[in-house]
Amino acid sequence: MKFSSLLSASALAVTMASPVAMAAAGNFNDAQKQDIQKIVHEYLVSNPEVLVEVSQALQAKQQQNMQQEAQSAIQKNAAPLMVDKLTVVGNPTGSVTLVEFFDYQCIHCKKMAPVISDLIKKDSNLRVVYKEFPIFGESSDKASRAALAASMQGKYMAMHEALINQDKKLNDQIIDDAAKSIGLDMTKFKADMNSQTVTDALTANRKLAEELHLMGTPAFIIASTPGGVFKEGSKPVFIPGAASADTLKDLIKKASAS
Repeated sequence: MKFSSLLSASALAVTMASPVAMAAAGNFNDAQKQDIQKIVHEYLVSNPEVLVEVSQALQAKQQQNMQQEAQSAIQKNAAPLMVDKLTVVGNPTGSVTLVEFFDYQCIHCKKMAPVISDLIKKDSNLRVVYKEFPIFGESSDKASRAALAASMQGKYMAMHEALINQDKKLNDQIIDDAAKSIGLDMTKFKADMNSQTVTDALTANRKLAEELHLMGTPAFIIASTPGGVFKEGSKPVFIPGAASADTLKDLIKKASAS
């Protein structure tokens, strides 16, 4: 078999799934289709690296498309993403803002928690906006409501850390114990958990997550925010998943300089 034929077979294997290729397949008789399938099969078995290359190219294309969609969504929703009355910590007028969508029962979010906390402590210019995004059921929803209710008593970060550092599956007792441990007014706390303010905050976060096409948690956005305000024309960074401390530090540094 000539090398050119093999290349043609490879190209065919990649494109056969496209609408154009499927339409063209109708021009071959059954015997010709079987010959083509045999050529493709033999080539791919002999050259499996082609499938790896195709997979890598596809993943790169998907990543590029995802980033483009995220950039558009971030620009469109910059104000609600960068502003939050209940969950802004760090420097409120920091020149760089890190936004995190998270769930208290997400293992990767728990692993990222000390990293984010350390960044806040060591970078006096960093502004962090926590976006409560409960996706792991009723317990996660209650935990987010509890944290937002704690914020209404000025103790968001204390409650956030009490919940995110739990090594057990969250339940009502654990959430109540956490609230008591940080000195909350429990009567107000219970009422605020089911308040319209808290419900509206969670609804807004879900809408933002939909705009960003989030598939899970955690997810991060790092943006230039001189004076705590999103810089028009800047290009935020979107990270759909966990990231190392060094990576986040580098991206924060770049955002600060932009």
